[in-house]
Amino acid sequence: MRKFTYILFAIFILYTYSCTSDYESNNVVVTPHPLATEVGQTIFELGGNAFDVAVASGFALSVVEPSMSGIGGRMQAIYFTNDSLGGIDGTTQVPSTYVHDEYEDGYKFIGVPGVVHGLIKLHESRGNLTLQQLLKPSIELASNGFELTKGNIIRLNMAASHIRNNSKTDKYYLGEPLYQIGDTLIQKDLANVLIEISNNGIDGFYSGWVAEKIAKDIENYGGYVTLDDLRDYKSGNSVVVSGDLDNYSVHSLYLPSFGPIVIQLVQLLVSWPNSIETPEDYINMFYPISQYVYTNSRQQQFIPDSLNNIISFDYNRRLAKTINSVCCAKKSISNNIDSNTAHISVVDSHDNVVSLTQTVGPLMGSGVITDSLGFVYATTMGSYLGITEANQRAYSHISPTIILKNNSPVMVLGAAGGSRIPTSIAQVIYRHLYLDDDLYSSVTKFRVHPDAEEALIEYHNGVEFDFDPDSILFKYDLIDSPARFGRVQAISRVDELNKWIGVSDPDWEGTVFNSDFK
Repeated sequence: MRKFTYILFAIFILYTYSCTSDYESNNVVVTPHPLATEVGQTIFELGGNAFDVAVASGFALSVVEPSMSGIGGRMQAIYFTNDSLGGIDGTTQVPSTYVHDEYEDGYKFIGVPGVVHGLIKLHESRGNLTLQQLLKPSIELASNGFELTKGNIIRLNMAASHIRNNSKTDKYYLGEPLYQIGDTLIQKDLANVLIEISNNGIDGFYSGWVAEKIAKDIENYGGYVTLDDLRDYKSGNSVVVSGDLDNYSVHSLYLPSFGPIVIQLVQLLVSWPNSIETPEDYINMFYPISQYVYTNSRQQQFIPDSLNNIISFDYNRRLAKTINSVCCAKKSISNNIDSNTAHISVVDSHDNVVSLTQTVGPLMGSGVITDSLGFVYATTMGSYLGITEANQRAYSHISPTIILKNNSPVMVLGAAGGSRIPTSIAQVIYRHLYLDDDLYSSVTKFRVHPDAEEALIEYHNGVEFDFDPDSILFKYDLIDSPARFGRVQAISRVDELNKWIGVSDPDWEGTVFNSDFK
């Protein structure tokens, strides 16, 4: 159905172009939940721009995807506006009094949430609408409730024991019996928090009664976040990293995001010396490249001197030949896990572009929810993200990305999926821009990811492909579970028409709003 819709849209825009020579660009938003996409559509129709839509959809995801993202979590965004790039770092921060401990769930591993500060900072001076207008749809969804999707039900039911083991309240997300198709989720307490943010902005979350409840609950049960930590939290301007390609440039975010390895993956793919004619060729290319990047560059990106090489096209053109001849380092790849995350891609008719990813970490994050607040806190400390120092920001594979051509945006995308985010993004970019696959095919084709000394290959209904096992040069494992290789939300420009199209990864329940094709 999605592919049929995509084809219809292509026919529609070609017909439109043939009938008129005076046209404008269009508005597009792609999110992993249909209600968040509907909120984006509503904001566009109110006169909002890409920043308004990204912020409103971000808050909406906090309501309709509580197992994956929320106001107790972290976010990263990259944007393009007025011919320039920028980024927002709204990651969770380690509290000032934290003492390192090994990973467990619960109160001890809650950091200072960054989503609210980051979303509002993204909106400030860039949005057209008021914060009240942007939060109104989310408040209504939380207060009035919404019918759970099949995916919502699966994730909430899976998370029930996690919440029971960690929260000191049993009021939230614990359906009795388990959630079923047709159930409605009402979140009155969360609605009250969103109303407070709507009325008072950043202060509505980081000071006042909300902050006091957060600090008191966490202190009472052995956590580290204090009222001072909340009041002192500031989202920052992210460092944008950029890498050249032949005709394009790739732009993502530096630490605490992992944008440099997205750039290197794409540069190495483009530089591969052998032709790519078959699925076997693709696997034999992508596994050694990704294995090298994940066993070397993922750690080297923390070293400033190494960063210059990681994002250097000239360096990676030479490196691709070396990887091709000697394959890859046989090292164990740590933290090679999936994660529950949500990504939003937005463009508007003025070519403002936002790529925004937010998460609470593993399913339902820390599992902790403060009574009378109704949102889950992300997991930040312990060994989950390797955080050990007070006041440090949480590192993450989150890598929202924008592609430019002649300093004009041509592609915006990002993904969910933990450590598989960078490989997912890189493969979609490479297929779309260099293998000439249309955007739908680029998002939906099988993906590959490295794991120790074998290639993991996506192989389930919808992405199965014919290949010759004897032609694959490495050990491999076929993974037949959907949504295990990143969930990509992507938008691309149809150059000759100056129009945008969007695709939501069919492994999830996301949707696209396109003002040219409602």
